[in-house]
Amino acid sequence: MEDYNKLLLHTAFACMACDGDIDPREVELIRKSGEEQHLFGDLDLATELHALVESINAKGKRFIHEFLEQLKTVNLSQEQELNLLRVAVKMIHADEVVLYSEIKFFKVLKSCLKSVTDSQILSEIEGTDDNFIAPDIQDDYSALLESYFSTTDLPQFEHITSLLKK
Repeated sequence: MEDYNKLLLHTAFACMACDGDIDPREVELIRKSGEEQHLFGDLDLATELHALVESINAKGKRFIHEFLEQLKTVNLSQEQELNLLRVAVKMIHADEVVLYSEIKFFKVLKSCLKSVTDSQILSEIEGTDDNFIAPDIQDDYSALLESYFSTTDLPQFEHITSLLKK
């Protein structure tokens, strides 16, 4: 289960970083989700997030690409996939600004999963609407991924562990 907890945290982090900005409200959502809902199990959030920031700063877009490739190979139950997408949607909404790049990233994320349907997303994940499931001009994974990467730049992020200590 620790691997799934890490996958949830990596998903939250990737969604937090996918628009090129890490907002303190996003970090706060991760902290609260970990402490109050125990969403990430027994993971040390400060250590894990520090490592994720180091990794994304070193790899840039390749970090996101590797995460998505890993996600494609993981066997998850339908409920685990729904939970993963719930985490993604909460992160997308956490800073109260939903950018097209975030919705596009959500679509790429969804395309890596095997069993969740569009109707399940709309009916079971709060904060979604037709924009989250509407097909893009390019609807296959590689075209979506290339489109996301061609329109998104990732800066060097500052360390966020100090924001966890509230």
